[in-house]
Amino acid sequence: MVYVYDTLVNLNEELIDFYDWEESDDYVHIRRVPLYKVNSIDYMNFVTKKVRLDEEELSKLYDKAQIFSNRGIDSLKYAFVVTDGNGAVILEFNDKGFISRRSKFIVNEEMEIIDMAKSVREEKIKYNVVSKKINRSTMIRSEKKILNDILEELNSIKNDKEKIDYLYYEWFDSNDGDDKYFKLVSDLKSKFTDKHMEFLELLNLLTIKNNV
Repeated sequence: MVYVYDTLVNLNEELIDFYDWEESDDYVHIRRVPLYKVNSIDYMNFVTKKVRLDEEELSKLYDKAQIFSNRGIDSLKYAFVVTDGNGAVILEFNDKGFISRRSKFIVNEEMEIIDMAKSVREEKIKYNVVSKKINRSTMIRSEKKILNDILEELNSIKNDKEKIDYLYYEWFDSNDGDDKYFKLVSDLKSKFTDKHMEFLELLNLLTIKNNV
């Protein structure tokens, strides 16, 4: 079995791009983890779809991945790095074979894995695609926080027709339409832009005036 050694990962349920990692994240220092090279179709299935690893494949992984901890060395029960020679991610599986956590790598470490994969034989891993798509937000975490702050503030004043009318006009540049609160929420969620920050500042001003 081929291993990747001494690498830092940021294991989460959602795959978070390296540039979106934060200091407060709970990083894991990998001592070693199995490396599988697969074709591009299988790689994209593991990255973008909900899959279930075959029981036989799962048993091969048992306690093969090791991490550095305060106690010395611990194991990740089932985990491996998968690459197609163009990208690489680490996947951790639960006892039923579903991916529980995943992580990308720091850029230079991913490049080292890709370079290493040039001399690794491609394998066929047994798995099933359970769902064609996993939910992955297009927003980075700082954008999600801004959106959540906006939605919380909006929810607190949703019954204040005067304020909702005002905010609706500021967002859409029009006061035409019904169910303005729900339309505001729906449009705010659809795509994040620079306008969201301005809208949050406007909301904060309304809140300050309300508390004075």
